[in-house]
Amino acid sequence: MNINPVAFNLFGKIEIRWYGILIAIGLILAIVLSYYIAKYRKLKADEIINFAPFAIIGGIIGARLLHVIVNWSFYAKHPSYIFAYRQGGLAIQGAAIGGIIALIIFARVRKLSFWAYADAIVPGLAIAQAIGRWGNFFNQEAFGRPTSSRIGIYIAPENRPPDYMNSQYFHPTFLYESIANLVLFGILIFMHYKFKKRSDKYPNGLIINTYLIIYSLYRIFIESVRIDSSYVGPIKVVYIISGATIVAALFIANILINKFIAKKKEQESTEQEKQEK
Repeated sequence: MNINPVAFNLFGKIEIRWYGILIAIGLILAIVLSYYIAKYRKLKADEIINFAPFAIIGGIIGARLLHVIVNWSFYAKHPSYIFAYRQGGLAIQGAAIGGIIALIIFARVRKLSFWAYADAIVPGLAIAQAIGRWGNFFNQEAFGRPTSSRIGIYIAPENRPPDYMNSQYFHPTFLYESIANLVLFGILIFMHYKFKKRSDKYPNGLIINTYLIIYSLYRIFIESVRIDSSYVGPIKVVYIISGATIVAALFIANILINKFIAKKKEQESTEQEKQEK
């Protein structure tokens, strides 16, 4: 089956690719979901709309920048491809980093809780990832090792790595990650439901750190199947990024929990002193 990455031509000249269409759909859905989650959590939902342009810009710049950095050996020889993002090549870890930096700045300027809004945004991000991964299907990229199983996807000869020219069907790792993202979305929504009911028991920031930990864990597993990974020496770049993310998220979550407990004890102590007086 031949897969055309171009959905249609605008005015017969401008190629509109499925990759870009799917990313756009994912972003729109992410913004809508984040808006309603913010309302559900009693945050200023309009700030989600205000932040959306900065999130998109920061995410795209971060995603492309990280992809170019880890694949610099290729882009150094082909600099004209650096800005050809419509053909693929966006690192989701870079998108998360770019979006987080944008939110830190936005929250500081608008005097908002970074952690509260980060929690509200990540379920939408998981959905956007689930949809955006199908862009890899149309581009015939980000697939895994050859497989003879029924789930294998046919890859055209021009899209196969040189060492796998004799193989036809490969693991659809984009599909594995898309499914995992949907499961993660369900987990994050459930956490919002539980936290809303017991807001006095959980600090803001746990949801985004849960997202970072779970996503990094299954990304390590999926990356072990992929054959197009970038390396630093003998180690895959994603292993390094994901491992560092897990450690950082656990460390930050521990700090947030300890601060929350300390603040709660201080409030209880203050209330007790007032009652004694």
